[in-house]
Amino acid sequence: MAEIVSVSRRTDIPTFLAGWFAAALDAGRATYRAPYTGKPVTVSLAREDVAAFVFWTRNPLPFLSVLSRLEDAGTPSIFHFTLTGMPRDLEPCVPPADEAVRAFRELSGRIGPERVLWRFDPILPGEDPRALLARFDALSAALSGLSRRCTLSLAHPYRKSVRAMRALPEIWKPSSGLRETVERILRIGEERGFEVVSCCSETLSMWGIPPGACVDGERMRRLFPGAGIPEGSTPTRPGCLCAPSRDIGEYRTCRHWCRYCYAA
Repeated sequence: MAEIVSVSRRTDIPTFLAGWFAAALDAGRATYRAPYTGKPVTVSLAREDVAAFVFWTRNPLPFLSVLSRLEDAGTPSIFHFTLTGMPRDLEPCVPPADEAVRAFRELSGRIGPERVLWRFDPILPGEDPRALLARFDALSAALSGLSRRCTLSLAHPYRKSVRAMRALPEIWKPSSGLRETVERILRIGEERGFEVVSCCSETLSMWGIPPGACVDGERMRRLFPGAGIPEGSTPTRPGCLCAPSRDIGEYRTCRHWCRYCYAA
């Protein structure tokens, strides 16, 4: 049975490893080290074995020639494009927001807004609510019409993340205005044409942001009828609604070096 291949929750393959992925396509398989054992794992990338690719990126431009190859072959794919507009002391090597918006526009123009999913992700709970709302307002205006979905999550205080953010210990404690800000984000997002969903966040769900699957089998079955998208879900953590997939990335290979990120 064909599988969904995730490329990748663990790193930004389209930005930093496009050549590696192209070579894996040539070979018909991708080999990576398993996160916990370090042992090599091989996943088939033969066309008949891939139901769809789910790509995760902050900058798809280095990947566009590979995307053209996939499109020519008729291989289904969707992209999660993370764009938060956070300051450079938190996201030191992420493209500036204006450049990212242009890249988003380029990708959406090639494959359509249904297949490019915006991630305003994560929300740092202790951020000044006015700054948070201003970032979302500006980005949602710039991306309106370029995507149909916006995914939100609350940053989780993983030990590595807390260590990296030790100069900002208050960032993990929800600000007094966070709920009202999230409710306004939902209204603004919907007014600008986004389906706003939450990722693995009971708090956001309680505040009115419905949970959504990132590896969204239902969406892919609608977009790619006959592709053999598997049914069911295989949660990766509590609250996850994702369809079964194989992730081919490795941790500690992303060079965006976002300070709050568990995978950096």
